[in-house]
Amino acid sequence: MNKERKLLFWGLLIGILYTILSFVLSSFVDISNITNQVGNEKLLLAVNIISYVLYGFGVIYYLILIIFKKIDLNKHASGLLFWSIILLLSNFITGIFGLIVYGKLDKPKKRELPVIEYKEFTNKYICLIAFIICMIIMFIVSDYVSGLVGAIAIYLSIFVLMIGVFFKQLIHDFKIFKEYFKEYMSLTIRTWLKSLVVMMIAGIIIQLLTGQNQSNNQETLQTMFNSLPILTGILAIIYAPFAEELMFRGVIRKFVKSKYLFIMLSGVLFGLLHVIDDSKTLAEFSFIIVYSILGMYLASLYYKTNNLFTNITFHFLQNTLGVLGMILLYFLG
Repeated sequence: MNKERKLLFWGLLIGILYTILSFVLSSFVDISNITNQVGNEKLLLAVNIISYVLYGFGVIYYLILIIFKKIDLNKHASGLLFWSIILLLSNFITGIFGLIVYGKLDKPKKRELPVIEYKEFTNKYICLIAFIICMIIMFIVSDYVSGLVGAIAIYLSIFVLMIGVFFKQLIHDFKIFKEYFKEYMSLTIRTWLKSLVVMMIAGIIIQLLTGQNQSNNQETLQTMFNSLPILTGILAIIYAPFAEELMFRGVIRKFVKSKYLFIMLSGVLFGLLHVIDDSKTLAEFSFIIVYSILGMYLASLYYKTNNLFTNITFHFLQNTLGVLGMILLYFLG
C-alpha cells in the first residue's frame, strides 16, 4: 500500500501547488468581465466557496488515508472513488491521481441483493383507511387550519399515522437495509442519478414548449423556505421521504400486484399530488410529467427491492438536493 499512498501524496502535493498558483495568478486578473458574463457576482462567489469547501474535505480525507498507515485502502475504495470524483471537479490533478490509486486497489466482490418476497405486515384495508384519512387531512382539514402551529399539527398527524401503520414493516426493512447497506445504496444512487437525467430532459422540454421555468410547487416551497427555512428543510428531508413513500409506494403496492400498473399508478398519483393544488394553467399542470417520472423511478425501485428504506433514502437524496438549491437561491435572492 506504500506505492498507492505515495501516489496520493504526490497528487495532493501537486494539486495544492496548482491551487496556490491559480490563486496567485487570479489576483493579477481583472474578473469584472467574468462576473458580468456570469450575471451575478454572488453566484460566482457561492460556486467558489462550495468548490473550496469540497476540496478541503477531499484533502482531509486523502491526508487521513496517507498518514494513518494502518488503514486498509482496499476497504476504503468506495470513499476514495467518491472523493476522487469530487476532487476531479474542483482540482483536476488531485482527482486524477486518486482515480489512478482507486484503479490499483483490490475491490471486494459485491454481494447480490437479497431476494425478499413481498410481505404484508399490516392489513391492507387498515393502510387504505390511513391513506384516505391522510388525503382528507391534506386537502380538506388543512383549509380550516391556519397558522404555524396548525400547519405543524397537520404534517405531524400524517407522519405519525403513516409511521404507526407501517411500524412493523419499517423495523423489518431497516434491519435488512442495514445489513446490505452498500448494495442497497449502490442501487439506490444509480436509480436516483438516472431519474435526475430523465427529469432534467423532461423539464427542459416543458420549458421550451410552455415557457414555464419551474413548477408552482417548487415556487411555493421556495417562498416557504425564505420565511421558515428550518421547518421547510425538516419537512423536505424527513417528513416527505417517510410519509410520501409510505402513502404512494407502501399503500398502493398492497393493492396493485402488477409491476407496470403499480409503477404507472404510483408515479402518476405522486405527480398529481405535487401539482393539483398549485396549478391554474395547462403549462403549470404540465410539470406533473416531471413529478410522475420521479414517482415511477421510486416505484420501480420499491418493486425491485421490496424494502421501503431504499425508497426513503432515494427520496431523501432528491429532497436534500432540492433543499441545497433553495439555500443557494435564498442567499442569492
